[in-house]
Amino acid sequence: MYNHRTTDRLEYFSDAVLAIAATLLATELPKPEAGTDLLGEILKNWPHYAAFAASFLFICVAWSNHHNMFIYIKKTDQYLLILHILFLMFVTLQSFTTGLLALHVGKPDERTAALIYHTILVLMTVLYNCVWWYATRKKGLLEENTDPALVKLLTREYAIAPVLHLAALIISFWNVAFSIIPIVLLYIYFALPRFSEKKIRERNESIQG
Repeated sequence: MYNHRTTDRLEYFSDAVLAIAATLLATELPKPEAGTDLLGEILKNWPHYAAFAASFLFICVAWSNHHNMFIYIKKTDQYLLILHILFLMFVTLQSFTTGLLALHVGKPDERTAALIYHTILVLMTVLYNCVWWYATRKKGLLEENTDPALVKLLTREYAIAPVLHLAALIISFWNVAFSIIPIVLLYIYFALPRFSEKKIRERNESIQG
């Protein structure tokens, strides 16, 4: 039986990985050569910049929700660590899949690149949910007296991400451009104020007070 440990080191490590993953996205951006038509080259490479923006925003959304999730997860064990490491592994693949998609937009392998891109996002969000599901079902990992109603609400909210990314994956079989629609809807949803965020803010205020 593994002993439960605090999540401090896990959170620090996760913040570092997410920050590095977001930063590495910029290394995939093409830089026009000196002496060329700068504006023309930038416009020609618009898929790279669009993919960067989409993936950067997604990582920021993941970080924000990860931060909120660990308001309630106060202990970890070996199995939760394994699930979390797998989640972070797919986070680090964002730089690769983003560059792959941008490189093949408008080319014969566009659909294949999109399928790889969306598949990684599906796996990443599923593993994120697995971390939460495991923590809510393993006794002793959540903070004591966590409201069960709020746990159910957060579980439903987190489940929206893999559902929409799966929809994007399915749509990309027929049309790569339209596959961005579920992702845009996801960003809009997480950008809007939600009931759970109000509860989280109240929880933070009570802790700080």
